[in-house]
Amino acid sequence: MGLLFEFNDGWDPQNRKKIEDAVRKCVGQPRNNDKWFVSVTTGFSGQFCEVQVMTPNQTRSHLFFEDPANLAEAIADWISMYPLR
Repeated sequence: MGLLFEFNDGWDPQNRKKIEDAVRKCVGQPRNNDKWFVSVTTGFSGQFCEVQVMTPNQTRSHLFFEDPANLAEAIADWISMYPLR
C-alpha cells in the first residue's frame, strides 16, 4: 500500500513537501505492502505541530515547537532516534 500522509489546513506547500520527503527518506518503502500513515497537525496559532506515524506494529507521536522551515529536519532527527518497524 505505501506511505500515506495527512496534513491539516494551513500548511505551506513547500514545507509540506520537505516534510514528506524527509519522512520518506527516513522510513523508506513499507515492507510487505503494509500501509503506514503519517498525520501532521498544526496546533493553536501554528505554535506547535504534532506528528503521528502509525504502522501495523506501532504508533509514534511527538510534539514539535519548531519553526515550520526547520520542521523537516527535526522530524528526521526524531525518526532516526526512534526507528520504525
